[in-house]
Amino acid sequence: MTLAFDALATIDSPLARIDPRWKLAALASSLVAASLLRDSRMVAVLLAFSMGLVLAARFTRKFLLTRLGAVLLFFAPFAIILPIQNGVTGFYSAITLTARALSIIFLALALVATSPFADVVKAAQAIGVPSLLTRIALLSYRYVFLLADDFARMRTSIIARGFRNRTNRHSYSTIGRVTGTLFVRSAERAERVAHAMACRGFDGRCRAMNGFHTRLFDIVFCVAITAVAAILVISDRLIQ
Repeated sequence: MTLAFDALATIDSPLARIDPRWKLAALASSLVAASLLRDSRMVAVLLAFSMGLVLAARFTRKFLLTRLGAVLLFFAPFAIILPIQNGVTGFYSAITLTARALSIIFLALALVATSPFADVVKAAQAIGVPSLLTRIALLSYRYVFLLADDFARMRTSIIARGFRNRTNRHSYSTIGRVTGTLFVRSAERAERVAHAMACRGFDGRCRAMNGFHTRLFDIVFCVAITAVAAILVISDRLIQ
């Protein structure tokens, strides 16, 4: 099993050294600001700001290009259709939409890829997020990779038996059976995990041997990021 974000948590960077609680609170405010901005100039400022955070996180080039490629591929139809339908206005709308999406992706990566995901979930619980939501997030993140491994093994198995994916009834029937088997295995695993957790006295709270420690730099970082997000939103409303 490969945890996609935990592998990056070993990279030493200024963002990686910040207390996850303060980092979560700060970047959550920036994500809210990104969803509220309407003026293209404010979106451009937020994009530059989020790119600065990504540079501070010291991500590898391959990691960034892989994620940016997926985002740009998703927004490519909008960048083509909007200018055709609305001309210059549509072109600016497409640019603003793409810039907003990139800002959100950069901010999210600055949060989840600079700390182990388990620490991010524990930080969310520490700042008041309901424990039910944090449990769902943590278990989903943990077991989605196991499901992917199960699917990869089943796919290899049916290919080794001569299956070829074609547009015919037999292929659709085989895919349906494989999907059903995967769901049944997932349900059985969920039952086993629930029983194992109950036997170990799990009461719904995520605990860890090492706790969080607040430093002055963590507070300054949170206040600064939140202030920038607030200034952008206020400026956006004044411009409108």
